[in-house]
Amino acid sequence: MMSIVPRRRTLRFTRRLTGVTSFCALASATVARAHDFRIIPQVFAFAPNATMVVYGRQGGGQFPSGTAVPVERVVDAQNIGATATTTITDMVIEGTSLGLQLKPTTPGQYLIVVGLAPRVNRQTRAGVLRFLRAEGGVAKADRLERQQTFAGLDSVIFTAASYAATFAQVGSDGPRTFGQTGGLRLAFVPLSDPDHLHGGDTVQVKLVGNGQPLPGHGLEVAAGLDSTAAPNASVTRVTNITDQYGVAHVPLKAAGPVLMRSASASPQVGGAKTEWDVSRTTYMFAIGDRH
Repeated sequence: MMSIVPRRRTLRFTRRLTGVTSFCALASATVARAHDFRIIPQVFAFAPNATMVVYGRQGGGQFPSGTAVPVERVVDAQNIGATATTTITDMVIEGTSLGLQLKPTTPGQYLIVVGLAPRVNRQTRAGVLRFLRAEGGVAKADRLERQQTFAGLDSVIFTAASYAATFAQVGSDGPRTFGQTGGLRLAFVPLSDPDHLHGGDTVQVKLVGNGQPLPGHGLEVAAGLDSTAAPNASVTRVTNITDQYGVAHVPLKAAGPVLMRSASASPQVGGAKTEWDVSRTTYMFAIGDRH
């Protein structure tokens, strides 16, 4: 992913407080004590030639907590269409969200991906495992602990990167982009069009790390997000494990936005035994009513 220099300017985003608009804030309810970053469109479907607005937040415990990511932390933001990719440069802090504005001119499905500047952390062995578990990497942390990967180390230095992805539709038709990774080091790749999913369907999503499927890897899914319910009342967070092909099969009972997240860790290439890379990623999409 290439680096960009965000262009600051004052924007006024229209807040359409429908069932979809407030889901960016509600996603905070599913990631207590976490620092992962997620993005969500103002709406999942935009009219042709309309201005598309995407909101981003990080961390948070209960609805409506969470904070805006500083513009300076965004090192890459792309709007990926079937035939062209556009770098997103219009960004501004809007309340407790980071707002990104773009205007695709061609109807179709768009994959929006954002990467944040990595941060270097030093933690004890137990601290690294706690970090992974808090960010959606429970299965990976359990495996590292079971294999005693950090045995003999007083501390671990890890470089933590954060990624977020979502889809938006412009117009009612057009080419699809759902099979792409967006160039993320850790990414969810849906194997079927998210725009065609309905309550009661089972979604198949491949988890990919550095371009390769991740078998036996964990991910967390929060579905049934309902902005009219009390904090956490309608949120069910389920852990899934990918199969030998790196694919998770996730049943979705109710319509509405779905948040997936995962975290992974690997030894830093060319680094010392104590140096590791940690990737965190989230994926937000919406499913329609039952057939």
